[in-house]
Amino acid sequence: ALFSKLAALPNVHFFTTLEFDPSQFVVAHNIVSGLHRLLSSMESPLVVLDSWEGIADYLPQETRMKVEQSLMAILENTRARMILVSERPQTDTTLDQLADAIIVLHQKVIEDRRVRELEVRKLRGIPIRQERYPFTLAGGRLRYLEPFAFTLPERTSMFRPLENSSTHMSTGSRDIDALLGGGVPRGSTVLLEIRGEVPFEGQIYVPLTALLNFLATNNAVMAFPYSDYDPTRARLFATQFMPEDVYDTNMRVFTTDRVEDPVAIKFSLNPKEDFEKWLDTYSAYKAQGKTIWMLMALDTVENFYGQGVMNFLATVAARAAVNKDIQSILARPNLELTQKVANISQIHLVLTVRWGTLILYGVKPRTGFYGLQFTFDHGYPEFELIPLEDIALTNGERPEVVAIPTSRFRLRHQGARADMFETIMQSLRERNQEAT
Repeated sequence: ALFSKLAALPNVHFFTTLEFDPSQFVVAHNIVSGLHRLLSSMESPLVVLDSWEGIADYLPQETRMKVEQSLMAILENTRARMILVSERPQTDTTLDQLADAIIVLHQKVIEDRRVRELEVRKLRGIPIRQERYPFTLAGGRLRYLEPFAFTLPERTSMFRPLENSSTHMSTGSRDIDALLGGGVPRGSTVLLEIRGEVPFEGQIYVPLTALLNFLATNNAVMAFPYSDYDPTRARLFATQFMPEDVYDTNMRVFTTDRVEDPVAIKFSLNPKEDFEKWLDTYSAYKAQGKTIWMLMALDTVENFYGQGVMNFLATVAARAAVNKDIQSILARPNLELTQKVANISQIHLVLTVRWGTLILYGVKPRTGFYGLQFTFDHGYPEFELIPLEDIALTNGERPEVVAIPTSRFRLRHQGARADMFETIMQSLRERNQEAT
């Protein structure tokens, strides 16, 4: 269907091996001459030969070299560009020496899942910044995936949450919701396992849309995050996308150090006392009729409470199941309890990295690989899951959004930043100036 549409265009010409005798190359290079006449009448032409072996295999070596040189001369004379498709990955032929760029496409199977990689083997006169990139053919187009980067936009805006349903809680990402069949089922325990050298920012920002969505829909978040998580910085970041009173009302962060922040609650590292604090906070939110997302970093609770923390996690999972809340556990690499947590989880997602690109896939439910790309198209953090197995997640329909509980929001204009902490420091300076 695609070829028939292209063939109908005035400047597109198709030729097949059935239309010429390749042996004519040996006699008079009729095809080369015809190609020269055709390209001479076109403006900025692009020629695609697919595949080159379909022509070259008919030619003796000496004749093949002459044809290749003739093709190069035609391109220079007509200012045309040419793409030669080869079925052979070897790049030691005479034509490879003449080419300005060589791209090799690979397909691999990793953990019973297919992944495609694009290798940049040669770029004449241009430095190769990175040797390989994951790519996809989803939607009938070849698209490569950039390495992970997270840069705030010049302008931030209020987060627009996605609607929850009676059976599922939205993750704030329409792609993740589609991957899970409509969101996270109420009452579930979710394990997000980190494998490989995933950047710290990637570990933090992937759960970010779910956190914002829970808060913005007037539900609650109880978090016992990584030990290197700073509640004050988190506040400054989150309140760029929602009113501060919404954040203060619906967010609680449990820490092991005293932090001067309204949402911070200090744990004593005494399991009994800390569980009582957790339960008191949980009960207070349930009395308000809120659905609660309980987020815990497994390395933190394992380091502070040891192997016995599984009893706590299992208790929280049971409570979440009964009350239709969500327990979410973040597991960094090489933790002893990861498999035990996986056993009590209804959903098990893995976040890893390949050639700098964040890759997400499901163990429960089982899915293929998805490239994860962050965007700020609407002024707040979102991410797109790009299928690496050519399967679309959605049918193109727009998701429903709901209004944020309050409208007290001041739009902040920020310069582009490579790091969220630079933006946070700028916010602090602005507040100090306003105070004076």
